[in-house]
Amino acid sequence: MKGKYRLHRAGAWACAGALVLSLLPVPSLAAQTPAVSSNIHKNNYTTWSAPVTSYLYENEAGGLTRVEYTGGQVVIEDYSADFSFLSSRTISPELPLWGGFYAGESYNFLIFGQKNPSESSATEVIRVVKYDKDWNRLGAASLKGANTTVPFDAGSLRCDEYGGYLYIRTSHEMYTSDDGLNHQSNLTLAVRQSDMSITDSFYDVMNISYGYVSHSFNQFILVDQEGKIIALDHGDAYPRSAVLMGYYSNASTGKFSGSRYSNWCWNMDLITFDGSIGDNTTGGSVGGLAETADGYVMTYNYDGVGGGGERSIYFQYMDKATGKGRQYMLNGSAGSTTPMLAPTGLDGGYVLWNGRSGYTTDNTLHYIPYAADGTPSNPLTASAPLSDCQPIPYDGGVVWYVTDNSVPTFYVLDDSGVTSYPVGNSSQPEPEPTPGSFSDVPSNAWYAQYAEEAAQAGLMTGTGGSSFSPNATLSTAEVVTLAARLHADRNGKTVPQSSGAWYQGAYDYCVDNGLFTRTEVPQSSLTGTATRYQMVDLLDRAVPDSEKQAVKTIPDGYIPDLRQSDPYGDVVYQWYRAGIVEGDSAHRFNGSTQISRAETAAILCRLAGLTPRV
Repeated sequence: MKGKYRLHRAGAWACAGALVLSLLPVPSLAAQTPAVSSNIHKNNYTTWSAPVTSYLYENEAGGLTRVEYTGGQVVIEDYSADFSFLSSRTISPELPLWGGFYAGESYNFLIFGQKNPSESSATEVIRVVKYDKDWNRLGAASLKGANTTVPFDAGSLRCDEYGGYLYIRTSHEMYTSDDGLNHQSNLTLAVRQSDMSITDSFYDVMNISYGYVSHSFNQFILVDQEGKIIALDHGDAYPRSAVLMGYYSNASTGKFSGSRYSNWCWNMDLITFDGSIGDNTTGGSVGGLAETADGYVMTYNYDGVGGGGERSIYFQYMDKATGKGRQYMLNGSAGSTTPMLAPTGLDGGYVLWNGRSGYTTDNTLHYIPYAADGTPSNPLTASAPLSDCQPIPYDGGVVWYVTDNSVPTFYVLDDSGVTSYPVGNSSQPEPEPTPGSFSDVPSNAWYAQYAEEAAQAGLMTGTGGSSFSPNATLSTAEVVTLAARLHADRNGKTVPQSSGAWYQGAYDYCVDNGLFTRTEVPQSSLTGTATRYQMVDLLDRAVPDSEKQAVKTIPDGYIPDLRQSDPYGDVVYQWYRAGIVEGDSAHRFNGSTQISRAETAAILCRLAGLTPRV
């Protein structure tokens, strides 16, 4: 297998020690306005996924509760049935890495983690924290060692419960193997909710008959009505497929494992990906797993060539009684984001996706109802973006929310179509906080210096209130705004304000100053998520070559996934030679993936000469 891409981050490992709070965190009152964030299109991924940050559940009052990890805190907000904001509170993370959230029938669970670079069996790598429905902390379960150096790495985390047990499916980077690399795979554990003890865990037997998938770039799990545990993974090597698995143990036992001398589960490849074993690029992404009264449904996209093509949507059904399945290609013209399933219950639900062409994502919602027998209906469209908030059944339809450097807009899909319910009417980010006062940037975080210096230099702003949102990804509009600021700073100009969208002035400035044309960067593309290729390309246009002088010699071919003659090749190689960016241990750049605000701050500081080049 090949090692996973990792953007070079100066000082990251030096700050990778355990972060332990001296006091147990309790919910605290937050500002009595909804939190500003940006989760638009975060359900989409090109190579590997990331932990979900945005959640909804129906609360005991019949309204909705929003739970979102915003980079340094967990925001919890209550809304009425008509989507009016009611109240807010926050919880501080107990460990540095965010894993996920699960709203159980009786309890809520937050899941955190931390790195274990010393490969110590005594280091807590995952903590599952239990709360009651009023968000009083009740206890926690700790997974230690677990063949884990980085939990939740290059994957997601999802949960389900049954018979008083919580089942968790996620990913992790493992201890150094014989080839000197830290490979990645899935990780599964079970927690007894009554006393928060771990009753089963799996993380090291390299055999798919035990549920092992490596690399596993997205993970789904459900426990069906009969207590059967079903999982879906996106694999690039063992196997190189979207693979469905069913465990033989019943979930009521708190165990998914069996004897190490017998198979623990069956497995079935839903679709296999072209390409070499372990090549991270598969050309596909996996988006959903759900149960119906008669079977299981799954959805994913694939370009048919193992990378580089436009992706078509697939929907698959497997009958519970016979194990037989049917596969449907849902979109006649290729091009899509990662699809999502939105079950309305055991009677069926919807398949959802937004359109995508190349690097451009649009806000056209394509949706197709499906029945309990897995039969899809005719395709329909509406104007509505998706996010990483899983749509949930609500009031006869499904509901999710989207933020775009803004407070939430709720979207309801039912038999009548899609209706949006904005909370407030402003999508303009609040002014940035005073540099150094970001509440979600710990002083010992590897990116703390970069965030502060980028803010002081006016290269980046906060995301509202006192937040920097270091783990949030950037939209194309944000990258365009950064490019405008860089260019204006170097040329004694000012980026104009606009009465339109918050990014309109920066976009017009870039066009007027020749950084790009409206054809090269269509205005319709601005709300999509930016890639590393787009980041480097747009920022490179904003600064003169004199600021990108080579500090090292790098020959063509040094970057395995990019030749200098390829699109973006010249600019990426120039940035490598200038020490502004680096790839992983194999020097891969993986330019189609997203980039975080923390990583962006580091790049901007190096580009501006505020910190040493790597």
